[in-house]
Amino acid sequence: MSNFHNFETKEPLKVLYIGSSGNGNVVLRHAMGLSSFRAPRVIVANGAGTVKPVAMAGKDESRWSFSGLRPGSSIVAIDGNDKVLVQIPVKMFTEALSWKPVNERLNGRGMRIALDDHIDYVCYASDIAGEGIFFRPKSSGEFTAAITDTRMFHHDDRGDPFGRMAASATIGEGYREVSTPSLHVAIHETIASVHIDSFAFMLQSPEGEYVIGPDVGQHIFDELLFRMPMAWLRRKNLPFIASVLQVIHPVLPNSTNRYNSIIGARVALGGTPRRDLKAGMPRLNFESTYDWGPSSTAKRWNHEMTLNIYGGGNTDRGPDWVVGIKGQVLCGDVKCNDREESVGLFLKVGQ
Repeated sequence: MSNFHNFETKEPLKVLYIGSSGNGNVVLRHAMGLSSFRAPRVIVANGAGTVKPVAMAGKDESRWSFSGLRPGSSIVAIDGNDKVLVQIPVKMFTEALSWKPVNERLNGRGMRIALDDHIDYVCYASDIAGEGIFFRPKSSGEFTAAITDTRMFHHDDRGDPFGRMAASATIGEGYREVSTPSLHVAIHETIASVHIDSFAFMLQSPEGEYVIGPDVGQHIFDELLFRMPMAWLRRKNLPFIASVLQVIHPVLPNSTNRYNSIIGARVALGGTPRRDLKAGMPRLNFESTYDWGPSSTAKRWNHEMTLNIYGGGNTDRGPDWVVGIKGQVLCGDVKCNDREESVGLFLKVGQ
C-alpha cells in the first residue's frame, strides 16, 4: 500500500495544504513491486505546479518537493506502468478548520500577524484547533520577531519545572499568549507551529510579572500528555482510535469548574463550545467525576449530561451565555444505588 506523509511531522497526508508561496513537500511511502523495474514517481495533475525528487527518505520511501502549486491541483503517485498508487488534492491551508480560531488570535487584541507571509511550505494542517498548523518558516528569526514584538506572548521557561513539562512536546522555542484561550507558538529553523490551548496557565500580575496559574495541571494532562498518542495513532494507520481519543478529556480542578475538588473524565461531542442548535451542531457533554475533597454531602459521584441549545454574546472567548438542557445523577457509591436525579433547563453566564 502506498501513501503520502510529511517528512517533518511524519503525519499521514490526505490533503497537501499550501500557502500563497505555492511550495510543498511530501514523502511517498511505497513497496517496490515486481511488475516494474522503475521506482514510483510523483506528478502534479489537474493544475499548475512543478515537482522534483529531493532524496530517498528511507527504505521504500522517496521525498518530493513542489513549487508553483495552486488549489485544485492534485498530487499523484504512479508506478512504472503509469498506474495510480495514491492521489491527494491541493488546498490552501486556510481551508483547514483550525485556521479560523488561530487567525482570530493572530489578528485580535491589537495583533496583526499575517501567518502566510512567514510560510515557506505547510507541513501539516489539522482540523483540530488544539493541533493547528505546522510549517517550514521562511525565516525563523523574522517569525520570532513578529511574535515577540506584539508583547503579548510569554517565552516558555524550561528552567521552571512546570514550564519544562509544558514545553516537553515543543520543537524549538515556545511562546504562549497571555490570554484564555491562548495561542501557543513554537518556532525552530526547520519547523514552526501555531495552535490554540483552551486552558492557558500564564498570568500577568498587576506588577507586570508573569506567573504560572492554577490551570497548569488541566493544560498539561488534557492538552499535552493526553493528546500526544493521537499523532502516533495516525502514523500507525489507526485514525479511528485517534478520533475517539480526541473527544475524551480528563477533568481536574480548573477555571471552568471553579477549581472544585473533583477528578474524572468528560466526553465532548458536536464541535466547539461555540456551537449550539442555531449553528446546526450543538455541543453535547457527558461528564463523570468524583469529589475527593472535604464535603458535607455523601453524594460524591456526579454524572452529568448537558446539551447547548442557544448561546450569545462575544464568542471570541466562547459564548457569554448559554441556555441548554442538563440531566444530572448524584450518587453515593460507584454502583449508584443511592442516587438523586434531576433534569431541566440551565442558563450559564460567563465561563
